[in-house]
Amino acid sequence: MENPRNGDLPADIIQEILLRLPVKTLLQFKCVCKNWCSLIGSPSFANQHFGRENNQERLLIRHYIPNEERYAFALYVDEMCSAYEEPAHLQMPDTVAALMGPLNGIFCVVNITGRLALLNPSMKQFKPLPSLHPNVEPHLSSYDNLLGFGLDVLSGDYKLVSLQYYWNEETDAPHYPSLVSVYSSGTDSWRHFEDVDLVNSSHCAYRSLCNTYLNGFYYWLMEFNDSDVAILAFDMTSEKFREIKVPDCIKSKEGDLTVYGDSIALLSCDLDKIDKCVDIWVMGKEGCWTRSSIVGPFSDIRWPLGFWKTNELLLETGTSVLTLYNVSTKRLRTVEARRKENGFFIYWVFSYKESLVSLKGNGASCKLWDTSSDSVKDFFKF
Repeated sequence: MENPRNGDLPADIIQEILLRLPVKTLLQFKCVCKNWCSLIGSPSFANQHFGRENNQERLLIRHYIPNEERYAFALYVDEMCSAYEEPAHLQMPDTVAALMGPLNGIFCVVNITGRLALLNPSMKQFKPLPSLHPNVEPHLSSYDNLLGFGLDVLSGDYKLVSLQYYWNEETDAPHYPSLVSVYSSGTDSWRHFEDVDLVNSSHCAYRSLCNTYLNGFYYWLMEFNDSDVAILAFDMTSEKFREIKVPDCIKSKEGDLTVYGDSIALLSCDLDKIDKCVDIWVMGKEGCWTRSSIVGPFSDIRWPLGFWKTNELLLETGTSVLTLYNVSTKRLRTVEARRKENGFFIYWVFSYKESLVSLKGNGASCKLWDTSSDSVKDFFKF
């Protein structure tokens, strides 16, 4: 049907109505006519829809279901986290080793063997990335692969940076230089760098609490000289690294990076104390830190997991209870509890919004995101 009757509604009114609809409905409406298909499929419409207030940000977690002995992804239905559902399109096999993002509704998926893919579950688009096959000497073995997932704000390309650390079997010691590789969705390919000073020394970066991408940069905490701590930042546009100082007091405590509102934040905690407090340090200008608040003390806390919305800190207790602490009201509320697996449990938490952003473009074609399909099964096989 190419000319649906619309009561002579102006085009801008029709667009405003469509922007209020969920992704599933809009994908169905693309079949109405060419004009609607073109509008709904345009990048500008996708960006407007993603930023609309009615497209609510919701808490997504991976949790354990004891009686079924499996993991599942739970999406909470409201901001109060009063109840959750387990949508089929958000479920992933247990061989998912890591999940990064989302950025504009797109996740980076890492399987248990290290294979990588981009995923937009709302669009049911799944795009395996080219294999990362660096040429290294046979006496070198990989012992860690640190990843950062972000967006080149100038080109609009999604980028994935890999920091590959190697162990020298001949000297039984870490090997330097490390290998830095960058994937770009624009070319659907990897580039390798070997002359990166900040990662070709005793500087060792490690994973953040969640996806610490902000305004064109990805951030990791970094240790060097045995006890010194700094932040390693990667510019997704220039593909350059830089080092950022942290508050001196962080050196004596355990710490993790997270995103807090529109800023990068450091959560530090002295795990040796019985009653533990979490210090929240917020970075204003680069390298300028302010301790915004002290949360606690808590007698039973495993570790903070990051922020939900702007002022609620997600915490996992020692008995695997997921809780939310409101920094403003200083109120603590339980979200849920799950049995510990093998003596420990680590929640994965994400802020998720539906997205019309398409993964189709240069390079390999997208696959249909269906965990029963052969292509998806092949990606996640062990």
